Amino acid sequence: MKRIKLPLVVLTLSLLLAACGNDQPQLSPIPSQVTTDQTAISAPTQISTETPPSVLHVCMAEEPAGLYRYDGNESRAKQSVFSALYINLLEIDTETNQSLFFESIPSEENGGVLIHALPVKVGQPVVDATGKVVYLAEGTQIEPAANDSADSPITWNFDEEYLMNQFTVTFKLQPDLKWSDGEALVAEDFIFSYHLAEHSGSGHYQWALERTDSLVAADEQTLIWTGIPGFVPRNLEDILWQPLPSHQLSELSETELLTSDLTNRTPLGWGAYRLVSWDAGSQILLKKNPNFMLAGQGIPAYDQVIFHIEPNLDIALQKLENGQCDLLDKTYQLEGMEKSQLDSLIAQNGLIVEDWEPVQQLVFGIAPALYDDGTYNAWMSGRQDIFSNLDTRKTLAACIDADSLVNDYLAEHLPEALIPAVENQTSETIDPKVLLEEIGWVRISGSEGNLRIAQGVPNVLDGTPLSLYLMTGESQLDKRIAEAIIDRLGKCDVQVVNISLPLNELYRPGPDGPLFGRNFDLALISWQPENMNFCQLYTSDQIPSSMNSWVGTNIAGFSNGTFDEDCWQTSTRMSAYGTLDDAALMTEYLPAIPLMPHYRLWTASKRVNTPEDALFSDLWKFTPAQ
Repeated sequence: MKRIKLPLVVLTLSLLLAACGNDQPQLSPIPSQVTTDQTAISAPTQISTETPPSVLHVCMAEEPAGLYRYDGNESRAKQSVFSALYINLLEIDTETNQSLFFESIPSEENGGVLIHALPVKVGQPVVDATGKVVYLAEGTQIEPAANDSADSPITWNFDEEYLMNQFTVTFKLQPDLKWSDGEALVAEDFIFSYHLAEHSGSGHYQWALERTDSLVAADEQTLIWTGIPGFVPRNLEDILWQPLPSHQLSELSETELLTSDLTNRTPLGWGAYRLVSWDAGSQILLKKNPNFMLAGQGIPAYDQVIFHIEPNLDIALQKLENGQCDLLDKTYQLEGMEKSQLDSLIAQNGLIVEDWEPVQQLVFGIAPALYDDGTYNAWMSGRQDIFSNLDTRKTLAACIDADSLVNDYLAEHLPEALIPAVENQTSETIDPKVLLEEIGWVRISGSEGNLRIAQGVPNVLDGTPLSLYLMTGESQLDKRIAEAIIDRLGKCDVQVVNISLPLNELYRPGPDGPLFGRNFDLALISWQPENMNFCQLYTSDQIPSSMNSWVGTNIAGFSNGTFDEDCWQTSTRMSAYGTLDDAALMTEYLPAIPLMPHYRLWTASKRVNTPEDALFSDLWKFTPAQ
């Protein structure tokens, strides 16, 4: 009965509508069952089976000013976009253990790294025995090529010919490498980039440029780098210029390169993605690069990467939780968040720490500038010679216990999972208070508490109190680390007073500035990461004084010929060329104590699989979580 009533109702409605006049739309008659079946067979409903693209959403706090490599801007935002456009040229395929970009990674074993004995002449740029680039002149300390042992460097003069080591490194490109526009990527693209770096005036590249004698293309796939005499390329990254597409950019002037959309908004790359569009202030869209060297292997896993510009951290965190963002990059400077916030973040997402490098140091004022005339007298001097005694420095370092100080500080500011384990470097524990007594820093009791005074300390007047001044900046970090140092030295009955100054006063040039004028007891200083060993900061030639217009990094005034020589050895025979340890050398002579590391944080949603020990620059390795 139900199957009969429905057509009757429809028929009745049709008649009523017809009676209302011609203004009403016409209804199609209901087909019979047979017609309906035939229609269903001959014209099925179209259902889309196209899979939507997989998208990796990256939020960033600021928009890059541009993407030209040599514009002098090294912002975090720029580096984030670079991570999608490019990959590390020295990347190794973990499955085949072969280089992705080169036929092999150059080494002495495979003939890619060669050492030549080169005659040197006056006025020629060389790296001297302390690791500095100088123009060869009478009295320059050099390491001759014939000296393969740890003997002392020699002094160059005009009387005889000397040979120095000169390194060449040959890079052989893999065949069929392509830019994202499909054009061949060739050795000439590296040369083109190198010459742009030369003309850029950017200090970021100056270190490598000064140590490069030449960079030439032997053919389309062969690149040959030659260093200046005396320079040992410890890391290939230091001497390998990132290529730029000469086929696209070679006709542009340097001024045009700085402003062109080809370099700033739509640069070509060799990485996993290519830049498709840039909506200023909103987002940057990148899609899979069909010419990526691993494209045939289904890499990368994401079809698209979208960088969303979201300046507000709170909103970005909300977007991370609701799926609008999968990653928050390093532009958010998450390292500035409170530990409770980071704990919450790591509980819900992945939190990754990068760029872990100790750059803060506590420097001992070993030889103040007032000793420079060589007439130090304990009875007459305005400051006693406290820190030339290595045992005193090492015992104060034991009181401070830098490893535990840093760990305690980081434990207050970082989730435990992010703090690297530190191995105890000492096989036995000796109470530093006992050591101070043995040196001659004896404790006396007074109305204001315990105090140590000198009693038989070498080169120090008896009765001199072990009371020190600590010079620091005014940042929150400096103040907290200073408080920890003062507390720990106080437990060894060493009195310390903190003097906190604005940076422009603290780092004022000598002779008036307290640091570079070498007029302090202890100083907390942060060095910029450089392509050098820390020991090179404290070699004798780096002492700022009136003789060199107060220019130099060795504010400790530390001078030791054996240290200088050993530091030179670590600087020229590291990595594949030796095993000497810069950190061990600094610990042995102790001109300064390494303290707080420099680090950056970024976070990834659990919707994304990031490889173990992944860097943000490994964006192409990320995959969607299953």
